[in-house]
Amino acid sequence: MSPGETPSGDGLSAAGGPAGRGEPDGVEPVGTDAPSEGEPRIGDDRILDPQAFEQRPPPEVMRAVRWRFRLGGVLALVTFVALLFTPSVAFLDALGVAAFFVLLPTLAIAQLPLMKGMHLERIPVYWGSILSILTLGVVGGLLALRLDPPAPAGFSWVPLPELLAWSVGLTGAALLVILLFRPVESWLGGGRPELLQELLPRTGPERRVFAGLSLSAGVGEELAYRAYAYLVLQTLGLDPWPAAVVACIPFGFLHAYQGPVGVVRTGLMGFILAVPVVVTGSLIPAMVAHTLIDLVVGLVLGRRLLSGTGSGASRVGMDGPASRMDERGSGVDGRRSGMDFTGEKP
Repeated sequence: MSPGETPSGDGLSAAGGPAGRGEPDGVEPVGTDAPSEGEPRIGDDRILDPQAFEQRPPPEVMRAVRWRFRLGGVLALVTFVALLFTPSVAFLDALGVAAFFVLLPTLAIAQLPLMKGMHLERIPVYWGSILSILTLGVVGGLLALRLDPPAPAGFSWVPLPELLAWSVGLTGAALLVILLFRPVESWLGGGRPELLQELLPRTGPERRVFAGLSLSAGVGEELAYRAYAYLVLQTLGLDPWPAAVVACIPFGFLHAYQGPVGVVRTGLMGFILAVPVVVTGSLIPAMVAHTLIDLVVGLVLGRRLLSGTGSGASRVGMDGPASRMDERGSGVDGRRSGMDFTGEKP
């Protein structure tokens, strides 16, 4: 998951009027105060453009975000150096643990102030998340293959009936967790339901790209946290079940944009997805179930699950301002979303 840019005002002079058509020197506009620099004025299309009302984050917010980024970098560096001087840990694993367990989760938390009250262009956000998650998965998968042969690393196949049973069971269990957490979200104010509402696909093109995002999350996140993170913890001395539990902690914080309740819920769902990895040694059921969960939640149940939770705009349901946005979203550059991952998918 950088702040977006404010409108450039192409064709406008420094005073905000049409270039080359300002008032003569020493003459003030009649009956009104002269607009300040960059301020929309009569005849300026930005007056009717929602982007004209988008502001850069306040300086204190940017200072807090930069401080959090620096803290995350320092913590990751300390973790890396500490593991580097541990005899049983290889250089790449020290780097991997520092990145997967410390750096990425802290970056996900650090960017939260930038997301407050933000509107998103969903398709650019989806594509950015797809690229980020696939990169995460490729790196995690390659690191996992170093640790063990392919089968123990979770890449072995399972019989089709067993695969179907695991996939359906895991999907049902995860959806039950979501439903059970819904009253908690309502009671606590819903975490960040407005942002989640913004991330839900609305149009046909958005739904198609979101389906690709669900598939990439099902593959990439499982390779990162149910393959590599799970295995590297065992090389550090943990047994399989404790390793599965610990690997769910950074996975939950990676979804910090969902709010505190969402972090706990996602961590619990991560453990559910880890069960077949521990029991069967295969990552395939978790990949299939993860993809199905995201598809069902995002394309079928998402709007119903999010309507009525939280406060403000989230209580208006799908008839609120977020649902009346056009296909382009609010027009804010998708890079402001913070989804360049941390990225996590919605």
